Amino acid sequence: MKFDVLIVGEGLAALTLLLTLPSTIKVGVISRNKFDEPSSYWAQGGISAVFSAEDNFGKHIKDTLAAGDGLCKEQVVKDIVGAGTSVLQWLIDLGVPFTRENNDIHLTREGGHSERRVAHVDDMTGRGIMQTLQSKVALLPNVTWIRQYEVVELISDTSRVTGLIAQSLADGDVTVFSAPNVVLATGGITGLYPYATNPHASKGEAIAMAWRAGAAVENLEFVQFHPTAFQVDQKVVSLITEAVRGEGGYLYNVANERFMPKYSSQEELAPRDIVARAIYSEMAAHKSPYVWLDISHKGQQFVEHHFPNLVELTRRYNRDLSTTRVPVSPAAHYTCGGIAADLSGRTSVAGLYAVGEVANCGLHGANRLASNSLLECVVMGKACAMQITSSTIASSKKVSIQIPTIVETGLSLSMLPSLRVTLWDHAGIVRSNDGIKTGLRQLEDLQTAPSLLPYGQALRAQNIYDAARLILLSASLRQESRGGHFNIDCNFKSNPTTSVVSGIYKKHWGYSQRNERKTDEFLSA
Repeated sequence: MKFDVLIVGEGLAALTLLLTLPSTIKVGVISRNKFDEPSSYWAQGGISAVFSAEDNFGKHIKDTLAAGDGLCKEQVVKDIVGAGTSVLQWLIDLGVPFTRENNDIHLTREGGHSERRVAHVDDMTGRGIMQTLQSKVALLPNVTWIRQYEVVELISDTSRVTGLIAQSLADGDVTVFSAPNVVLATGGITGLYPYATNPHASKGEAIAMAWRAGAAVENLEFVQFHPTAFQVDQKVVSLITEAVRGEGGYLYNVANERFMPKYSSQEELAPRDIVARAIYSEMAAHKSPYVWLDISHKGQQFVEHHFPNLVELTRRYNRDLSTTRVPVSPAAHYTCGGIAADLSGRTSVAGLYAVGEVANCGLHGANRLASNSLLECVVMGKACAMQITSSTIASSKKVSIQIPTIVETGLSLSMLPSLRVTLWDHAGIVRSNDGIKTGLRQLEDLQTAPSLLPYGQALRAQNIYDAARLILLSASLRQESRGGHFNIDCNFKSNPTTSVVSGIYKKHWGYSQRNERKTDEFLSA
């Protein structure tokens, strides 16, 4: 199947891209998910934008740079923050039902923000935005949806991407899809951890594929752990939005001590990495699997009004956020690094784009400021669409692909539980030099005697393995503690540098290709 553009994923960045591309461009969207499963759908807190008289771009830029702990690209921060007001207005014009107060958009405040600038749809902002955009995208005549498929490999030579290979999750069949432009909008790597806030989190497959196609990856050691995931019986049920603390919620350890004042002058509104490590420390000190989050002192009516979905959720588990404290602990939440890309999503491989969480454009640095992620998705989605539109669709090579039915590999998808434990123990909230080395050795030990597996299944296992190894390799390169990377053996900061694991274009494992020059338009057929 041939397209002008192939988009992998259907979160906010992908939907923005679809709504911005001209209707004359033939687009294919490949997704393994149902409508409600992208990470964007589950975003609770909101989207940050300067939208009040008390706020200004300078304050938002300063807050973003502070949270990023020295690794943000300042011009990128200025560009994205500067677009915030227009982005929010665009979403309002599309019909997103943002919560209002006295007819004005209600703005809440989250950790790291010096002002109220987070627009939200109650406490399920992602759902409100996504449902609105999904209804618009469903009407586009130029878009073909390819559902229940998982991309397992990019097709490229040393110069550009020409398509991808995907496996049907229904019957295991493998299909080749061709396009001179491939956009990865797949989310990050938090699904590689046993405790994650997104119920259907990505496991870094796209990052691994892009790396093998020759694209560099950056700052993958900076995995952001959300401080307050609601847990029951040591299992993550859902994150509890940072807005709960923004509206006055307090954190207590199991000894009933409010502990954040001793960790930060910003107390419960400190950046996420600080709060997550503080909770981790209190859990370790008291040998407890959780701490308490309490906003009941604000009154039942206040809490039910501001957080109706969370109140309903906690009640289903015999807790009640509006009247009692609830148990929380950190969980993997967001990938601050990713595939190296500019603001338009361009990578170092021609024809390959990365937008949203899967990309590292320089906005987040070492630690993402709360609610900047949805803003980034819209800005990058729009910029990527404009870049593709302004570029001439390149004449390409006709690629003949031969895919084997089975391949020999020492990896299997059954390794995932052990791999997750390795990353949690050695690339988690607190790390050490020996732990990172141990993690790399444990990954090597997951490889068993080679056996024969179906092609798609073998590639899926390879992607998960490569992504996990890239996290640990990136962590080994950073001999300091900064943002979301805290190493007890390097409890200091050195000169801020971006950690880069260069892409290693290599002969694609498991298939052979024959390239033939073609003089006419690649997609004219």
